[in-house]
This record gives sequence, C-alpha cells and structure tokens, in this order.
Amino acid sequence: MIEKHNGMTIYSQVKSDIEFKIKHEIYKVGDKLPTNMQLCDIYNVSRITINRALAELEADGYIEKHQGKGCYVRFKEINQNMSSFYSFTDELKKMGMVPSAEFVSLKLVSPGYEVANALGIGIDENVFLLKRLRLADGVIVAYDRSYIPEKYIPNFGRDKIVNDSLYEGLQQHYGFRPNHSEETIEAVIIDDKDAKKMKIEPNSPVLKVRRVSYYNGTKVEFNSRIVNSKVFKYKMTLE
Repeated sequence: MIEKHNGMTIYSQVKSDIEFKIKHEIYKVGDKLPTNMQLCDIYNVSRITINRALAELEADGYIEKHQGKGCYVRFKEINQNMSSFYSFTDELKKMGMVPSAEFVSLKLVSPGYEVANALGIGIDENVFLLKRLRLADGVIVAYDRSYIPEKYIPNFGRDKIVNDSLYEGLQQHYGFRPNHSEETIEAVIIDDKDAKKMKIEPNSPVLKVRRVSYYNGTKVEFNSRIVNSKVFKYKMTLE
C-alpha cells in the first residue's frame, strides 16, 4: 500500500515494494514484471512514478529491460560464507553461478605505503596492479584491485590469467596459489569513478574489503575490493 504522507517519496515506496518482492522471490529471477500500465494500476500512481522506480531498480541490478518486451528480474543475492579461506571464482561456481571477469588494466607500479605495509615489502619494490570487474551471471558484483610483488611473478601479463581466474593463473604459471588470508571489511561511499565502472549510482553505500593473501606463510597478494552490497552479502559462522 502506497502512503502519501509516510515520509518516503512515492516512487521510493514503489521501488521498495518491488525490491521486497524480488528478494523474497515473489518475483523470481527470469520472471517478467507486470507492464508499466499494470504497475500504475497496482500502486495507483502515475507512469512517471513507475518509470523512475524501474529505472532505479535497473541501476541497482534488480531488473533488466528488454526493448519492446518489458522488464525482467535479474537479481540473485550472493551469500559468501567467511568461515574458511575462499576463492571468489570457486565460490560462485559452488553457488551454481557463472563467474567471469572484465579486464580493466594491468600495470607495474610502486606500491605506496598502504600496499607496502600490507605486503611487508619495501616501498621501492615494484608490484603488479591488476584491476578487474568481477561478475556473477553477467552482473557486476565487485571491482578488484590486486597487488602482487613483481619478485613473485616476473614477466606477469594478462595472458597468464587462466579462465578468468588469477589464482588458477598463479598456480599454472608460477607454481603457487594463495591458501590463507586475512580480511577487513568496512562500509564506505563509492566514489564517482568506481561507481561508473560498476554501473551503480554515485554515492551508493558499498563494502570495501581489504585482503592479504598468503602462500605457506608468505604474503603474496594484497587485494582491495569494492563490493556491491545490494547483491553480495558476507556471512560469518561463529562456533
């Protein structure tokens, strides 16, 4: 029921109701939403209101518009269990999703103090910086920045990433694969450049995950990941 005096804008109430129905699988992934005119009747609001609510749902990754066919649900919440070491690619596969990555850039750079401290290396030791967008079933869920000391992966190039997996590439070409990590997670507001890359609204709340990965006790990767918190959830198991 839309309430005109509850403090929320009318389009926000419509958006929240449709979002609720998607999250609780009243509208399931792949379902076609009611037409715009039907939604106008359901909520007793104008077409302008419906259009704005649908535009925001599309921007947030809940629906996709098919030209001439209508709007379809695409949202599937991803829950990552943090009780053990995980590979992003492997975890998505376990969930029955298709993982993929969109290459952004690869550079040999100076680490800066944050990266050098995280990896326990000198400020003068170069690192490879790999930037990628991470996708699940074609939906962008994260923006990765991986820093790996050059001394561990000499002559590293884009061609050494195997099946969109950095870790598979490290195993195949350099003989090691991270097997332990430490993570910190904080809520932040995404900056405009990252928002544009991830195709989400500027100033959206997101999760920033900083991860130091080890191979047999040696720090081999520092990863700084921006996560779309609307679709990707972290779950902790406490025993």
